[in-house]
Amino acid sequence: MEVIMSLKESLQKKLETQSEYWSKQIDSLRAEADEKMAKAKDDQAEAEIQREFSERIQAVEDHIETARSKLGELKDSGEDQLEDLKKRIDEWLPSNTN
Repeated sequence: MEVIMSLKESLQKKLETQSEYWSKQIDSLRAEADEKMAKAKDDQAEAEIQREFSERIQAVEDHIETARSKLGELKDSGEDQLEDLKKRIDEWLPSNTN
């Protein structure tokens, strides 16, 4: 039973750590966008910067949302589902977190 709990906890930790990393990434994308907006020459340049960064930020927010749903799935999963869930989480997470 202890091994199962630690697997569950380890997967939770991976997801939480990755979500924190993505949150920081969003902050730095916003800061980068603000910096570029300040230097934008005209409205068209501003609009282009806003579009580019909102797409990038949305993609990262989607990752965080998926991580949250996987965390929920993890909390509700029984022992018999953990190995399968671990495999899917490991395949989904960026390789730098495994």
